[in-house]
Amino acid sequence: MQAARDLMPAPKVNYARVVLNGESWGVYVNAQQFNKEFINEWFKTTDGARWKVPGSPNGRGGLEYLGDDPEAYKRIYEIKSKDDAKSWAALVKLTKTLNTTPPEDLERALAPMLNVDGVLKWLALEMALVNGDGYWTRASDYNIYLDTKGVFHIMPHDANETFGPGGGRGMGRPGGPAGPGGLPMG
Repeated sequence: MQAARDLMPAPKVNYARVVLNGESWGVYVNAQQFNKEFINEWFKTTDGARWKVPGSPNGRGGLEYLGDDPEAYKRIYEIKSKDDAKSWAALVKLTKTLNTTPPEDLERALAPMLNVDGVLKWLALEMALVNGDGYWTRASDYNIYLDTKGVFHIMPHDANETFGPGGGRGMGRPGGPAGPGGLPMG
């Protein structure tokens, strides 16, 4: 995660040797939580909305537009801050903008609501590290933060399946190139 921390908000991570009742249970990863303290470290506030996009065999957290009803999103995105209707409306608006805006207008439409530079760095890192359990392979295992100015930030959450052989769609598996959640690219 240090490579990520040099480019974007990402958790501190280290190894911890776990010993229970004098018996070694091995070495485990100890990762900083995506909580108010994390947000304060990077954004100098504890306000805003936080979502975790959890891993699951089917993913679906690929920022797809699922309609205007927030309930469809609540089945996929776990809110970690106050469950606020305004925050959900902003997430719906982001997905709608991403999925319905003509490509030639997308950069201008996203600029006020998404840290595009940060997202591009995050996606490049996902690909460079061959994250077999992330956005491009299963549309999961990342964090979303909506800051107090209404701008979304996307950041890594789980990098436990990096530097391995590609396993998800579009990563060397039969089925060819694919985008978020196995959706075809192009």
